[in-house]
Amino acid sequence: MTTDDTPPAGPIQHVVHIRLDPSLDDGVRRSLEADLHRLVDEHPHALRASLHRDLGRRPNAPVSATWMVSMDFASMADFEAYLAHPTHRDFLQTHQPSMAYITAIQVPLEG
Repeated sequence: MTTDDTPPAGPIQHVVHIRLDPSLDDGVRRSLEADLHRLVDEHPHALRASLHRDLGRRPNAPVSATWMVSMDFASMADFEAYLAHPTHRDFLQTHQPSMAYITAIQVPLEG
């Protein structure tokens, strides 16, 4: 494990957890989820992406996420291009205010 600021030379994985408040308005929820599916389906600059919904065993627990997104990028430059891409930027600008929380981590992609 490394803690320096040098970006990894190889591929990286970007993992995001999004929590939606269980009482979120259904129209807002449907719009967010449709746009999230579109973002993952298009996955600009990413090699591949997957979207997973929580099994719902404890949706009201404050530490439960509703969605997990995982995207693999060939390089840090590709990831940074994704961050600036209009599909990603517009998704966050439109929907982040209605999220209870969003967290992200980037790690070197093994193998």
